[in-house]
Amino acid sequence: MNNNDFHSFPSVIKWLILTIIFAFSGGNLIYAQNGLEINSILNGRFSTDPKVTETYLSGNNKFLKSHNLTVFATLKAPASTYRQTVEKAVLRDGTSAIGKQVRYKGGKLYFALFILKPVKSEGVKINRYLYYLNNAANDGTDIFLVYLEGKIGEQKVSELIRKMAQNSK
Repeated sequence: MNNNDFHSFPSVIKWLILTIIFAFSGGNLIYAQNGLEINSILNGRFSTDPKVTETYLSGNNKFLKSHNLTVFATLKAPASTYRQTVEKAVLRDGTSAIGKQVRYKGGKLYFALFILKPVKSEGVKINRYLYYLNNAANDGTDIFLVYLEGKIGEQKVSELIRKMAQNSK
């Protein structure tokens, strides 16, 4: 499988189940993620747990190009083990967000979409977004964390997240 095959996957969940090991090469690979609490989550920290799936896409990739992204990173993990740690990092990063959509269910964070402050890299504005879903709050068992960065706009991020949710059903 190569990166160009990603778009042909029929379901995000099927794709998330495939573990793609982080490839950290180069000084600016997670440039825009620097300074964020989620960087401590999306860095392979939980990769030794077979119930955790981490995905990281960057570089010359058909999926990224088609969505105006430079980075797409995800974490799928059992809520019973990782919810508190991930939720804490997400909420910390959300405090400085310039746009927020947040929902709680049963006293727990259920959904969050944070528009993070853009950064500049080589004179180019990089938009950053953070999405969190606690499926355990809705009779599921997992939490999902998605970090996106690139030229993609807010409306396109919402459409992509909606599409991912529909494909995971």
